[in-house]
Amino acid sequence: MTANWRKLRRIFVLKVLHADDSPHRIALGVAIGTFVGFTPTVGFQTIIAIALAAACRVNKLAAIPMVWITNVVTAVPIYALCHHIGAGLVGTAGPMEPFPTFGFAHMLEFSFWADIATWVTRVGAELWTGCLLVGFIGATISYFVSRWAVTHYRHRRQALVDARNRRRAPRRFTKPMPARRPVA
Repeated sequence: MTANWRKLRRIFVLKVLHADDSPHRIALGVAIGTFVGFTPTVGFQTIIAIALAAACRVNKLAAIPMVWITNVVTAVPIYALCHHIGAGLVGTAGPMEPFPTFGFAHMLEFSFWADIATWVTRVGAELWTGCLLVGFIGATISYFVSRWAVTHYRHRRQALVDARNRRRAPRRFTKPMPARRPVA
């Protein structure tokens, strides 16, 4: 398992931190990926993040890993928290409204579909409100942190390269050496 993490880390370092992009464009790609990662568009998040990054002309590769904030393990707690925050903002604080009773016999009735539409609208508004707020805050934080990290990494890397070049440079003498006399 650790070998896979090392591979992913190496790919991230080589492809993102060494990209021929400015720290601003890389950080903006990370911020876009973070924002889209918090939206409840599971299944389309990667496509949306790449499209937004392309439209904003930022690093698309930096946006992709950030979309995976919401994965199979983290989606339920993140969306539950976002729903709770959205419910507080919309003014319907309390537990999430239960899904309408499902039955195959009721599927042909108009009232069943009206109940589902009402539930989706009510829960969807709370969820989207919370997700957009949390996504905006997360994107703002991730922009500044990733911009600092890229700049810091590049400065540290350049200092190491400069130190190595100084060690490898030919030694210069402070005094010129006297010319050798020819042997007679």
